[in-house]
Amino acid sequence: MEENTGMNGRKPIREALIRKKILHWRNAARSPSFYKNISPSRARKNFWRLVGRYPDIATRLGVDEASVYG
Repeated sequence: MEENTGMNGRKPIREALIRKKILHWRNAARSPSFYKNISPSRARKNFWRLVGRYPDIATRLGVDEASVYG
């Protein structure tokens, strides 16, 4: 059976969800005292994965790989 690896949805909705995920993981990496159940290393890893996978959305948001440290 084939696994569904893509995200279904219209393009604007899909991009909004991806933007929300990118900003969530950036904020989780920047302020670990607020996100107590998420380790900063896990937040950085997930943020970098999303930025690498969706570089065009990340540039429109004005974030890059070093944004987790700022």
